Amino acid sequence: MKKIYSILAGTLMVSGAFSQAPINTSNFNEAPAHHTVRNTRALNVTSSRQTIDKMKVNFVDMTAAYYSSTPDYDYYYLFPDSAVNALYGTTVAAPFIHSFGQVFDMTSPVINSNTLGLDAIFDVSAPINIDSIASYGAYAPSRNASVVDTIIYRVIGSTNNLNRVFFFTGTSTNYPSSNDTTRFAALELDTNTQLALDVVQEFKIPLLLSDTLSNGLMYPRIATPGLTVGRIFAITVDFKPGGTWTPYVDTMGYGVGSYTMVTAEGNGDGTYSNYIPGDYTASNSMPSDVYYNDAGGWDGLYIPYLAYGAGQFESLDIDVTVSQTNSLSVEENEKEADLFQNFPNPSNGMTTVKYSLQNEANVTFEMIDVTGKKVISTFEGKKNPGVYSLEINTADLNSGIYFYSILVNGNKITKKMTITK
Repeated sequence: MKKIYSILAGTLMVSGAFSQAPINTSNFNEAPAHHTVRNTRALNVTSSRQTIDKMKVNFVDMTAAYYSSTPDYDYYYLFPDSAVNALYGTTVAAPFIHSFGQVFDMTSPVINSNTLGLDAIFDVSAPINIDSIASYGAYAPSRNASVVDTIIYRVIGSTNNLNRVFFFTGTSTNYPSSNDTTRFAALELDTNTQLALDVVQEFKIPLLLSDTLSNGLMYPRIATPGLTVGRIFAITVDFKPGGTWTPYVDTMGYGVGSYTMVTAEGNGDGTYSNYIPGDYTASNSMPSDVYYNDAGGWDGLYIPYLAYGAGQFESLDIDVTVSQTNSLSVEENEKEADLFQNFPNPSNGMTTVKYSLQNEANVTFEMIDVTGKKVISTFEGKKNPGVYSLEINTADLNSGIYFYSILVNGNKITKKMTITK
């Protein structure tokens, strides 16, 4: 188990600060070994203009596609307390992780680059529907055949949770694009129940060996029709054993059932992840020290992977199918117009946006932030067929992700730009 870096962290949206002290860990490897547990799956995406856009979001797969990288997959035990033992290779020790959480930011460039040509598949100002949730793990049942163990998914909305952004300083060496600072949306929990706050809905899935996939992994999956969240949401994953056990006698997978979650390092074993400023997609964990003892000032928070050294669970291998009735984007293959990526991107001053028209058209240029607030809107007038350039001054805009669009005879084409300071 790697240790957490001691880096000062503060808050952007509320006052106060806390420090990251190293977590007290035993001398054993959390993941018994590094394995390629599966091949990266093809992304299943369907869309049609101004109807329901749908896609499967798996940040491991999308990161591999975005960076042309090869992830390294690991296993991490999940268990609700530390009284029972687990077998780590040849070492027996207490499980370290009691809950995992994956934050999804639907404005993420990594997610949006995987939409088969749609420039911005999601309208960040409109609700997003979660249609199904699934994850990958390895399962060993209890000796008691009558016991049913369970995986629990909890969907976290952003009304009262995930609305605070904290930062780490001194991270430019490990994450050069951060310009010395990395940021994350804080996934908060109730310190009495140890459950995440703002749970929209909870799903319990029995673990049955008959559901094992051909590669030996479990794939707990649940349909979640009608579940609506905002542009930033989270899913927590917990394991609940069905039977009782004798503390410090029974071992997970023998006297009591065990479950190991599949996680991934996006750039391979022992490497640091890529980090894009303004993208809050991140894996989070609830370790023993925080769960029980409030170690390092993390009381009330899951710990994001950015707080750990290289090689820690950067992303959970979790599939979320999402959809939205969306009129934000139109397909450019209609060839009425083309909108090109701004240059330079990221921008911290002047940036150029080009577009082309196939026919005479009335053109309006708009730009919104991730909350849907319109920051620029200009009517360009009636334009003849041809290529046009717009010079945009971003100096007065805050750092983050923005969406810029041209409206051509009432149809909208949208792309994303990143502004850094």
